[in-house]
Amino acid sequence: MEKKLIIRFLNEKRRGAYNVLVEFYASQIFYLSKTMALTLIEEDLEKEGSPIKLSYFSLARAMSRYKKKHPKLSMSGTNPASAFKDAHELKEGQSSPIMINLPPKK
Repeated sequence: MEKKLIIRFLNEKRRGAYNVLVEFYASQIFYLSKTMALTLIEEDLEKEGSPIKLSYFSLARAMSRYKKKHPKLSMSGTNPASAFKDAHELKEGQSSPIMINLPPKK
């Protein structure tokens, strides 16, 4: 969908315009905070045409709905908890510790 259509939908205050907006910018704003995403989208849409004022709460609600519908995307950016292991848990590719016998001191 083109940005001009999104701007038109937002100016007409159409239902679902923020959902379309979040889907359009999902790859860029998914890991940002809501205020950072708001400014990023406003600046990008301002380049396309006239400046547009977005509602913070409508954008926040649309972002949270999108994250609920796509839970796998939220986990792909973070490391799973099982990725961190202690040294004694890692068996593959490591040798056991070397024991050194030193002569006793006199």
